[in-house]
Amino acid sequence: MSANASDAPPHTKVELGANGCFYGGSRRRLERALALSSFLLAFSFVFLLPRPAIAAPIDVKARQGITLAKRGNCTKAVPILEEVELERHRPSTAEALAGCYAAQGELVRAAELYRVVGAEKPVRGWTRDDHNAKYRSKKKAAELDARLPSIKFKVSEDYEDLEIELDGRPVTSPNEPRQFMPDAEVTVTARAKDKKEIEETITLSEGERRVYIITLEKADPKAPPPPKKDSGEGGAGGSGSSSIALGARFRGMIIPKFLMNAFGDGGTTLFAPGGDLTLTAALSDVDIAVSVGYSSYRMGEVPWKPSGRPDTEYEILQSDLQAMLATVDLLWNIPLDRLGRVSFRVGGGIGVGWAFAGNLYRTQAYPESMLAGDPYRAQPMPVDPSEYVKCRGPNAPVGTFRYCNQLDKDATHYSGYTEPSWFDGGVRPLVFPWVTFPQVGISWRIAPRWTLDIDGGLTISGFMTAAGLRYEL
Repeated sequence: MSANASDAPPHTKVELGANGCFYGGSRRRLERALALSSFLLAFSFVFLLPRPAIAAPIDVKARQGITLAKRGNCTKAVPILEEVELERHRPSTAEALAGCYAAQGELVRAAELYRVVGAEKPVRGWTRDDHNAKYRSKKKAAELDARLPSIKFKVSEDYEDLEIELDGRPVTSPNEPRQFMPDAEVTVTARAKDKKEIEETITLSEGERRVYIITLEKADPKAPPPPKKDSGEGGAGGSGSSSIALGARFRGMIIPKFLMNAFGDGGTTLFAPGGDLTLTAALSDVDIAVSVGYSSYRMGEVPWKPSGRPDTEYEILQSDLQAMLATVDLLWNIPLDRLGRVSFRVGGGIGVGWAFAGNLYRTQAYPESMLAGDPYRAQPMPVDPSEYVKCRGPNAPVGTFRYCNQLDKDATHYSGYTEPSWFDGGVRPLVFPWVTFPQVGISWRIAPRWTLDIDGGLTISGFMTAAGLRYEL
């Protein structure tokens, strides 16, 4: 028996009709199920799908350091990458840091870091950049290892209390190779009980694999045991370190015209070239330089008179003075790079000079534009002191007796007159002081034992300039 939908009582199950549709309560339940499914699907899209990760501050800093390294700005990149590596290590940041070490010339340090990164085992959490950095580091470490020379030690026999040092640093594992920069000088020191201490400086060429054989001779029983050297790092400018260096430098004095004219009129700018031999003691961060040198105070003909004197006091000055200088400079070093190769120097110096040869010549002068033969005719004051020329003698040429005369203290100041020294009542310097303050400069270690110094400063008579080389003994 069939029934119509309108005749079915509430909540009564109705069979599927001939047209394939549900009737009654079954249809409503189907609609509710479809609505719930749609809600769950929308929830999964909104809340369950993965979201972009928010980068941590350390990751932002790491990307910043890597970007700077790729651009070649290792001066800024190194401190950032070192800070990141201390807080959180990743092969990608370590590789960038090693690349900057290599770019700055620290090849040994770069090779060590490349070697560590290349030997790492991949761990969960590595990115693709980390995996690529590991394989690149392994290759770069091999390239640097092929270039860097190394040294290891072999002991010819068993020595009691054997100590081996490389550049003042103790060697705990003699058979382990130690790398150095190519063409760098390395000092090997070895000592043992009742044996003579040996010390040798060697140079390792690129790619060299040196095996140094330690052979010690028996010590003289009467000789006291050699003192143990400080194991701290050597080199000038290091804390607690000291060294002695011999050198030579050019030193020139500039006496400007305005300084000469502070006491008179006329004058000129004078350059006095010279040279020094230097002995420099580098004590911690202070250099003490003792020098003995020569300076030439030659000067061509120059008109000059004391301030406030009439134009008749003009004379032509000329000099061929030669002087010896003995000075002591005290200079503090301020490193400008991480390796201490370049330093800024500041300090001062004192000394004494001795004008051992040459003379100061003084000759009365008159204005060349003056009309001869009429000494009473009013003449205009020469505009430029360079118009003055030497008098040939008293009233020579004729009409110049106001300038060329024998009536005052300069009566004998004619051709060939030489000024007496300070000790004989004249103005020719004999012994004079030397003071330089401030003195500033740049010191650049161009090789392991060679240093270039460029200095300048103010002196009591002008400006000092100097440039020299010194060799560390």
